[in-house]
Amino acid sequence: MAIFACVVNFGSFARAAEEHNLTPSAVSRIISRLELRLGARLLQRSTRKLSLTEAGTIYHARALQILADVAEAEAEVAAANLQPRGTLKLSVPVVFGRLHVAPLIGRLMRQFPELAVELTLTDRFVDLIEEGIDLALRIGALPDSRLIARRLCTNRRILVASPDYLARAGIPVRPADLTRHSCLIFTALTRPRDWRLVGPEGTTSVSVTGRLIANNGDALLEAALESLGICPTATFVAVDLLMRGELVRVLPEHEFEPTAVHAVYPSARQLSTKVRSAVDLLVKTFADPPPWDRLPVSAPPPPVRR
Repeated sequence: MAIFACVVNFGSFARAAEEHNLTPSAVSRIISRLELRLGARLLQRSTRKLSLTEAGTIYHARALQILADVAEAEAEVAAANLQPRGTLKLSVPVVFGRLHVAPLIGRLMRQFPELAVELTLTDRFVDLIEEGIDLALRIGALPDSRLIARRLCTNRRILVASPDYLARAGIPVRPADLTRHSCLIFTALTRPRDWRLVGPEGTTSVSVTGRLIANNGDALLEAALESLGICPTATFVAVDLLMRGELVRVLPEHEFEPTAVHAVYPSARQLSTKVRSAVDLLVKTFADPPPWDRLPVSAPPPPVRR
């Protein structure tokens, strides 16, 4: 198959013979045996040129794909035996990166001594192809179809408040009670003032109000710690505060519709060992349920009744 593709590429038995260190007559015999086995003529031969028959055109197109797949498989096996090296350019959201990715960098670099990491913490949308980023983490929707995405884990979002706030304002027992509370408004949500909560009875939509509006989750958590209201947050952010009792769950059987955390990179073909090693570590570390959701304070609520 490789020799046939080479003959077509050069349009010459002699050139294909040189490429494969064979004689022209040996190449001719190989093509003849291939045609005999297929029961179809692949090439029209003349004294001046070679041309593909209709059957040859079909076979050539499939042969090129098969040969490319074989080469990629061999490259993947060879890459598995190579140590990652060079600089891995990694972009992650600020809070998730600070809390959960930065602690992994040391493990990655100790495991692969020839690997360097350029870590960028940012909440802006990063164009991986335009900015030369090898790997990024995205939380929520994935609009860029040019990227390959590997799902890491579920991103669960809950409601929290300080014990002092709840002692002063009362404890909500149903989603409708939120309308009588001071709620901290997070503008990164699709509909910041319309909270859609999933609970035992299904999905409930509640219109909330509050005096503090912010586009940063850390700022809202600080406000919750100052007893300014009820705060929407991700479990990966709040788990330590919940463990210490500085914040408590509000409506613990309800939470926002879950999203997901993905690792994204420009292309799956010829995936570099440095990207593959980082993705493998992320998948192993954050597999569902991720570490922060294995703790009782952030465990998933009971399943929704259908």
